[in-house]
Amino acid sequence: MRIIILSVLFSLCLVARVGAQTAAITQHGSSWTLQNPQLSVTLAFRNGSLSLNGLTNRATGRNLLAGRATMPLFSHTVAGAVCAADDGHWMLSGSSISPVTLFSKTWGQRLQVTLNRTAPGAFSVRQVVEIYDGGGGLRVSSFLKNRTDQPLTITTSDVLGLDLPEAPHELIFVPKMFRWTSTDGGLTGGGRGAIVRYDTGDGWFIVPENNWATSLTEGQNKGDPAEKFLKLDIWNGLPGARVATNPRAVQLTLFPREEVEYFAVNLGVFAGDLLDGRIAAAEHLRKRYKFVNTAPTLSINDWQWGACQCKRTDANYRNIVIPRAAAAGFDRVNIDAEWYTEDGVDPVNHWTNMASLCDLIVAGGMKPGHWFPLQGKGGSCGLCWYDGHGRDAADPANIDFKLKQTQETLIGKYQSAWGQLDCGLLWRTDKETPYSHPADSVYRKLLGMRRYASTITQEHPDYLMHMTCEVDNPGTTSEAQNVGLIHLCDNGIIGSFRRTENGDDVRDLFDSVGTFPLEGELSTPGEDGNMGRAWQDSPLWYYQFLLARHTSVYSWPGDWSPESIVRLRVFNDWRRNPRILALLGELRRPVYSGPDWLKNEGPWCWSFIDPTKSRALVFAINHLGLNQNNAFAAKLRGLEPGKTYLVEEITQAPDASFHYGFRGAFTGAQLKAEGFPVNLDANEEPCAAFWLQEKTNARAQVLYADAAVTSWTERWTRGALQVALLGKPGATSHLVIHKQGGVEERGVVLDTAGKATAVFNSSAITQKAAPMTPASPQPATAIFAGRDVSTAGAWTGLYGKTAAWIAGSPFARQIKEFGFHTAAETFVWGDDKDTARVLAAPAGQSRRAACWTAAETFTMQITPPANDSRPYRLSVYLMDYDIRTPAWARAMELSLLDTSGGVLDTRNVTTTEMARGVYLTWTITGKVKIQARKTAGINAVVSGVFVDEVR
Repeated sequence: MRIIILSVLFSLCLVARVGAQTAAITQHGSSWTLQNPQLSVTLAFRNGSLSLNGLTNRATGRNLLAGRATMPLFSHTVAGAVCAADDGHWMLSGSSISPVTLFSKTWGQRLQVTLNRTAPGAFSVRQVVEIYDGGGGLRVSSFLKNRTDQPLTITTSDVLGLDLPEAPHELIFVPKMFRWTSTDGGLTGGGRGAIVRYDTGDGWFIVPENNWATSLTEGQNKGDPAEKFLKLDIWNGLPGARVATNPRAVQLTLFPREEVEYFAVNLGVFAGDLLDGRIAAAEHLRKRYKFVNTAPTLSINDWQWGACQCKRTDANYRNIVIPRAAAAGFDRVNIDAEWYTEDGVDPVNHWTNMASLCDLIVAGGMKPGHWFPLQGKGGSCGLCWYDGHGRDAADPANIDFKLKQTQETLIGKYQSAWGQLDCGLLWRTDKETPYSHPADSVYRKLLGMRRYASTITQEHPDYLMHMTCEVDNPGTTSEAQNVGLIHLCDNGIIGSFRRTENGDDVRDLFDSVGTFPLEGELSTPGEDGNMGRAWQDSPLWYYQFLLARHTSVYSWPGDWSPESIVRLRVFNDWRRNPRILALLGELRRPVYSGPDWLKNEGPWCWSFIDPTKSRALVFAINHLGLNQNNAFAAKLRGLEPGKTYLVEEITQAPDASFHYGFRGAFTGAQLKAEGFPVNLDANEEPCAAFWLQEKTNARAQVLYADAAVTSWTERWTRGALQVALLGKPGATSHLVIHKQGGVEERGVVLDTAGKATAVFNSSAITQKAAPMTPASPQPATAIFAGRDVSTAGAWTGLYGKTAAWIAGSPFARQIKEFGFHTAAETFVWGDDKDTARVLAAPAGQSRRAACWTAAETFTMQITPPANDSRPYRLSVYLMDYDIRTPAWARAMELSLLDTSGGVLDTRNVTTTEMARGVYLTWTITGKVKIQARKTAGINAVVSGVFVDEVR
């Protein structure tokens, strides 16, 4: 052993040689230096102790540990004795340097240092430090080994300790799930992570893994979310930052000769403000979880209409679901729970041949997905998942069994490309087993679950392995559903499903940046039971899909109109264009979420920037109306300060056409400091999209080409720009050519081979740079035209000939030039074919009693077509479906407002009119808001909004 140790101590310099943007580890004897473009770290073994002596921010040159007292890098209480990294009782038994390689890509470098000791028993720690390429940071983890023939129990651990300086600072952290808070003091018992920015303009982030899953009491569904596995303390009366285990939540008992992976912590540095710190953490987590194929995926999920409405049949899938999803351009068709036998992979109930059904999905250009319970034994109704019955994920044999089923049948036979882990997997095992003890049974289930998930994704990179908040114990109430980072496997995704304190996917996605890999999120706009915000057929919702790596749409395809399918297909063809897709796979960078980012009240703006920093996509939406000011400056980070960027608006309109507009040229430095102005009131709906292209030519260059073009080449011939296009055969492409003084827009027809050549001179201009505000908006007016209590639900042919929006029917409108937007919840009382006051369903849809609702008041916005000043008739239908409950009887007040909030007209509706169903109609000019306020009853409700031409 001494010879081995001496050979390590006196080894020659060992270097992992890499490029300038990649990570490197250099070894000198028993000292190691880890570097990437962001930071430099020194780790050393001397006199029986391992220490981290340097943590340097390379952008500022500041060593955060210079002159600081040494804290134990780790400390474990083993069999009642403290074994700290700096106690002098360790022996160095080996070290290694290797690349972090997965998915045919090297992500960084890995250092492993193995330490042995003999007291209080033969015990080893294999300390692992990974440093990632580019803008990544460090991941510090450990493997603990019992080298004795008796069990060893680790009761408490400091898994990481660093004496980081307590200089003047601002500290932001997430006390619960996603929402941030701020302090200039310290943090006690934190869980999700923290970011510290010093007043000097630099800082660091720390993100513990494996947290927020709990199990304190014997039995299932008795966890306490307040008792986390790990607790993060920063300057809480002690020096530095410390990540420690919570002995009430976990105590690890190592079996004889067993080695177990223990907890990990992510650490990095940054320069800039706190949002720069959050983006740095997000960039690190993208590498730590090795995300590939990160461009957004859009799926159909059958949970709401399949499991809940009994429409999950072979015939419905073959005749309605698959052909309509393919026509609309979806990527996947996901079959949710209850399709399988109790602990098997054979279809039950209404299925005929699952393999041939999946062949049909693939033939439609999509991929199938299958919900598949890791614990098995879902019960006859599928609701027993939550009870924790079935296979124990801590048992390696169970994991191997489920891996065999998934790989051989789901993937091999059914071509599955999506799987989900949820529903109470983390129940506590009360008795000691051959593979776990009660105090560590939940933690070992997490390790087993991650092994299953990572094995699938590593061998099948295109498989979307989805973890939900429902894996936690208890996992059955919204308050208890907490998502821990260990739930995320390599290249995996996590779903929050509006079960956080925000209650909204967009806000979750913005808040999660910095403690959570944004690419891992699952956004789920759809009919979430009766109270979900039903996703609407509009660009305002399409752009939300681009926030998440995976979006599931839960609406019944039988309700989709032909027009809505065509419009969604236009968007999907656009996002899947290779040039667009490449950008959408880059890191999502928050730009703006309202004047106070801690409140995160919108509007929301984000960007994607390519690695060369030569082009970018920017999106902006306001889907909740939490902030009424839709004008802001989009200040972009991550671009090259000295480059000049051309900005072109490319917003899809509700009728599937596109709004194009050249917005000017800005340097990267200007875009970061001042931004470019955005006003979401300029469009039919509060959403916008922009393409940024580096200016490379003083004469003329291609600024933007639409989705019909996959690639092009440019060359100058006889003083003119010649552009050779390649794209969709027979399509008409839209080209925007930038020249001095403005742009030229032109439609170019591609031939049957998808080729075309267009020539542009250097002077012809069709549009100069336009401001980001609407030109002289028309003042809104509203003249009341009457009320109708006789038509009731029979609106077809009388109302909505131009446009119609019906609560619970997201595809009701026939003509989409008009924009409609509300932040109200959708509530569906249920299907009703007979009650006269229930609005008739659009063709092919189920007739259901439904409403938009809020406790007191809510607004709906109507936007006429751009540049259309003609008056129109606006009708609002109100109906009280709960007339059998007199105490709930509703009365309402409707007010028409202009965009500044000024009242144009107000009308009241009595309980008697509400019971019969009443239409209120106005003659309108301009953009208006409808404010619905309850004056009596349980809440405010509106069932339909209709637009017609003025007769």
